[in-house]
Formats: sequence, C-alpha cells, structure tokens
Amino acid sequence: MPYSSTENQHAMPPTPCQRYCGDDLSSYGKRFGIAYRFSCRGHLPVVQGRVEEFALRPGMRLTHSDVEVLQHYASTSLQSAALLVLVVLEGDVTLKLGDSELRLTSGQAVSTRLIGSTHALHASQAPGQRLRTLALGLENAAVLPELSPAMETSSRFAWHLAEPLKRALEYALEGHWQAGPHRLMMEGLALQLLAHAQHAGHADAPRRDALAGGSCAPREQARLEDVRQRLLEQPMEDYRLEDLARIAAMSPSSLRSKFRQAYGQSVFDCLREQRLTLAREYLAQGLSVQQTALRCGYRHPSNFTTAFRRHFGVSPRRLARTLA
Repeated sequence: MPYSSTENQHAMPPTPCQRYCGDDLSSYGKRFGIAYRFSCRGHLPVVQGRVEEFALRPGMRLTHSDVEVLQHYASTSLQSAALLVLVVLEGDVTLKLGDSELRLTSGQAVSTRLIGSTHALHASQAPGQRLRTLALGLENAAVLPELSPAMETSSRFAWHLAEPLKRALEYALEGHWQAGPHRLMMEGLALQLLAHAQHAGHADAPRRDALAGGSCAPREQARLEDVRQRLLEQPMEDYRLEDLARIAAMSPSSLRSKFRQAYGQSVFDCLREQRLTLAREYLAQGLSVQQTALRCGYRHPSNFTTAFRRHFGVSPRRLARTLA
C-alpha cells in the first residue's frame, strides 16, 4: 500500500477490511505526497484489506498494510525522510530508487533515505497476491539522536528480517490488543526494526565497498551475466550448478559466491524467481496450474504450488480464479 514519510500526521483510520479504488488512493496520495498510477482508474477496486498507522512519537510513524492486490498499481513517494525502513511480511514488491531496482519478497527489508522528488522511491505491486508490509519512517535525524550518524551516511541497502523479530511482528499484528498496549508494543518493535536496520547496514558495508571497488573483473562479470541471462531467458530448463559453472568458466563454489555478491541472490533463487514470475503470466493467460508448472520447469505441480504460495503468499489456483 502507501509508503509515506512522516510529514503529515493525519493517519488513515484502521479498517477491518475495506476496498480502495483508484480515487481513494489518489485522494490519500494528495494528502501524503504520493503519486499513484493504476491500470484502471475510477471506482474499480485496486486493493482490499486493512491499513493502520501508528504515530509512535513526533516525527516517527509506522504503517501496517495487509491487503489483497486486485489490479496492478505503482506509487512514487515524493516527500523526504531521514530514514525509511520497508519490510515485506508476505508477497512481493518491486522498488526503484535512482538507477537501481530491487525486488523484495517475504522476510526481506530495505532501508533508505528519501530526498523529495530528486531521490524518490518508486514501488510496483503485482495483482493476485496478498501483500503485507510495514513502512517505518523517521522525519529527521533529531527524532532518534542515537541513529543520527548512521542516517547521515546511510545509502540504500536490503537486508533479511531476523526470524525472532519477524515472529514478534506477526504476533503483535495478528493479536487482539487494546489501543494503548498495542501502540506501546508497536513502538518497541519499531525501535527493534531500526536497531536491526542499523546493524544490517554496518554488516553490509564491506560487501558494498567491495562491489564499489570492482572486486569482480569485467570479463568475469560478463560471464556471470551470461549465466544470469541464460536463467532469465530459459527458466524452464533443468540446471545443475556444475553446468552453469562451466558457462562462467569458474568453479561451482566461485560461481555460488560471486553470483550472490554481484546480484544479491543465489543462482537458484534467481532461477526460482524467474520461473514464478513467468508462471504468474501464464496463469493470467488462462493456462491451468498443471500446464503452468510444466512450462516453468516444475516436474510436479505440488512442488510448484508450494513454491508459488511461499513466494507470492497465495496459491496459483486462487490467483487464477482472481484473474479469471
């Protein structure tokens, strides 16, 4: 749903389950500095579900969104924030910041600074999925002086949510709480999110420095790209790490580590992501679950269904019904 900064302190009231059409989101965007784009405008619903916001302290806001995406939509956050932490609990979101693009899936997070329209965050949400996200925004560094040095020097980086923190967030969001205790619990978890984000930033710095310093030679990078393009263009094939390593002219262990360093994911995570993206397109075209599984390289539909549900938060059969 929306990924806003903390500048406007009027929150969208929480709802048990509500449908939001394009006009609703456009009205919300005018208040919070978010530009929305839809495949269909007007009164057709874009998402349905609930959105709740917590004004935890001045200049610090947490937004929880639990929606079913009914049609594709995109958004651009135009306001500024000293720090924005976006967490995906279920589903997937494609983000673009500057020239870099990033796809977040369940259990992943990204931390970044927003500097108005010159450094805007663009987000794209695909239809047919349950999307659960948390967006934590800090208006300026003075909100939490302990984080000021990190916010002043931070760049965009992605990180994985620690499993104990993810379980704590799920518990807090799904439980039935009175307003006061719930706000206190969410503030505590928001502070934990910030601590984990700062720790992840420090841990990721050596890898970012290595990439910036060009630790991968141009010819080696070109061979890695050959492997990636093979996976993207022919995801239905049956691949072994040893065969891909021969294409890259390196050992399997080198391919494993250097591919992750270059692209931020493993060889087979890249393959799985492409297979499932292609699968969603086939289902939208009307193919059956079994036909889709076979076309995307899955020998058994049950394995495909498990992978699809884990990736998108919804079964392929349910997605097919939604798109029908």
